[in-house]
Amino acid sequence: MTGAVPEPLPDRLIEARRIVVLTGAGISTESGIPDYRGPNGVWTKDPDAEKPVTLTYYVSDPHIRRRAWQMRRDHRTGDFAPDAGHRALLTQNVDGLHQQAGSSSDVVLELHGTIHEVTCRPPAGARRELASGGGRGSCDRSARSALGS
Repeated sequence: MTGAVPEPLPDRLIEARRIVVLTGAGISTESGIPDYRGPNGVWTKDPDAEKPVTLTYYVSDPHIRRRAWQMRRDHRTGDFAPDAGHRALLTQNVDGLHQQAGSSSDVVLELHGTIHEVTCRPPAGARRELASGGGRGSCDRSARSALGS
């Protein structure tokens, strides 16, 4: 993506009352985050790397969950900056670059969640905790430990 806006803008964009842009992993490659399924993608090179983000593996294996939390911790510390495409509001990305580009967290819809939060699902129901925040229960302690919090 070059960030270029066509001039003149097509009439359908000028006249639209609402526009939705759905982004995916490719939008962050320009920011230095590798894609997953491309020829040099993380999952292409290492198919097991997909397990930490696949629900069936994640739910059934505590080692996979720990690996997922560690992956999120390591990803959070990267030196990534948003590019022009991160001004979209509906994303499959988990990197938070849309918010860094200036979009309010209140209006960004992250379809696959974010690396900046951990959701623990104890038997009594789901409870959402910030990865850096407090919480009670073994899930919260394990997540904080893996995230280095």
